[in-house]
Amino acid sequence: MIKKNILWSFLSGVLPLLVGVFIFPLIVHAYGTERFGILAISWALVGYFSLFDMGLSRALTQVISDRVAKKLDETETVEITFTAFRIMWCLGVLGGAALWVIAPWLVNKILSDASVIKQETITLFTIVSVSIPFVVHTAALRGVMEALHLFKQASLIRLVLGMGTFLGPYIATFYSSSLEYAALALVLVRLVGWLLHLYVVRNSNFLKNKSSKFNYKWLRQLLAFGGWMSVSNVIGPLMVYLDRFLIAALLGASAVSYYVAPYEVVTKLWLIPASFTGVLFPIFAKEWEVNPSVAANILNKGIVYVLILLYPAVLIISIFSNEWLSLWLGTEFSLNGSNLVRWLSAGVLVNAVTQILFAKIQGAGRADWTAKLHLAELVPYWIFLWVALKLFGLQGAALAWFLRVTVDAVGMAYAVGKLNTLNYARIKMPMLALSVGLIPILLPILVENYIFRFSLIIITGLIYGFIVWKRLVKDGLSIKELKRL
Repeated sequence: MIKKNILWSFLSGVLPLLVGVFIFPLIVHAYGTERFGILAISWALVGYFSLFDMGLSRALTQVISDRVAKKLDETETVEITFTAFRIMWCLGVLGGAALWVIAPWLVNKILSDASVIKQETITLFTIVSVSIPFVVHTAALRGVMEALHLFKQASLIRLVLGMGTFLGPYIATFYSSSLEYAALALVLVRLVGWLLHLYVVRNSNFLKNKSSKFNYKWLRQLLAFGGWMSVSNVIGPLMVYLDRFLIAALLGASAVSYYVAPYEVVTKLWLIPASFTGVLFPIFAKEWEVNPSVAANILNKGIVYVLILLYPAVLIISIFSNEWLSLWLGTEFSLNGSNLVRWLSAGVLVNAVTQILFAKIQGAGRADWTAKLHLAELVPYWIFLWVALKLFGLQGAALAWFLRVTVDAVGMAYAVGKLNTLNYARIKMPMLALSVGLIPILLPILVENYIFRFSLIIITGLIYGFIVWKRLVKDGLSIKELKRL
């Protein structure tokens, strides 16, 4: 069942990735680099303001999973769910209103260079703000679906949303290249996603013929877990999306396009660790204390198989960044983004492992640890990002991001070891392999020679193949079993 759930989650990310690779050049061409840069920032805004759920969606997953496993009163469980739903609607409305209010300030103060399309940009942000309440409530509905292990349905809906995020703005260009139509398309996609989630949850046996009463007494239980998690949920994306705003402020909106286009492709590889974390989080929550050895082994396998699946793609994307960027978006993007892609690729690999560690820590109920780590990183990252942009331009933004996610990984590894020494023993070798594996990913930054890069990928590929083969033999996985995954 775990393998099937991971597979469904993985497949729901592959098709949007393929659609994005095909559609991205068409979107850039249709809107132009400046408008596309603004559109990319609107994607970031939706992603950030959706975290007005204050950690309640993940808290809901944990609470429901725990109560279902212990066969506690079903009416009370549903009551907790509807209490969370109502609170998250309020939080979503608050987030949407906040974005509506600050939209003119964002354009006039931070994106002042976009004066030619200033009103169009304000309208874009204003329209997009309408989707925030639906996005936040969608997170709550998805939390329920994950707790009930409805991963197949959740994955199919995620597939629709993922493709719609790219197809919506592109289809809108058939009517006009104005950002207003792109905003309407994005809102429509989010609304469809919300309706699909609502349909699945409403038609599950979980909510049938049970109380939909709102009860304040359950808020404390939800917020006890969600409070610290919300700190990570707010600060984490703030560090992720901050670079785009600083790039726009320091280098111009067009520069955002050169950064975001490769970023959106490279980070789509996160669909692999995301496929694991959504499934493993409830397992970690259940097993970390009762069966620490089992939980430590699952942690090890989660990290190892994320590295096995992700590393070849990251290596090829990095070593041949010049070639695929030039073929995909043209010479200008290749000149501006080849080394940038290499830093981003290395960061994606590091962060993929961090996501598994993150799921283990939060599954153990220690959301305060991850929140405190993110708080400690925030200001130093802001300062370093600003300095790196000033000194190295776009490549500086990617370098700063890579260093930040590396610090994050080290901190998470230390925290996992604090939970149980068994965890440290089981992650030691995968973390060492990760560190060594970063070397061939980053080497092309120093040596651009084509023969060197081609030799590098052959040598690294042979070493990778040997290590993976030994691991699969150790785990007793045959080729036939791998195909069934």
